[in-house]
Amino acid sequence: MSRNAKLWIGLSALIAACPSLFCGLFGLVTLLGGSTYEVGSESGQMPPGMGLVFLCLAALPWLLPAGVWFFARRNPAAETTD
Repeated sequence: MSRNAKLWIGLSALIAACPSLFCGLFGLVTLLGGSTYEVGSESGQMPPGMGLVFLCLAALPWLLPAGVWFFARRNPAAETTD
């Protein structure tokens, strides 16, 4: 695997890590029943089942680095000799 491919895999993993971390933490807090919402004059506690939705959404950004790794590994760059 070339150095550029490793760089792109690392960058895509970094880009995926931040939103995934925050979404996962929010999902965990919601699943444990510690999350509330406020819309206009209405407020209440979020249903714990929504925490599972957020935990599943937290896993989706990791498809990007997995795809970059798959295609970088599959299509190696042609090596040239001088």
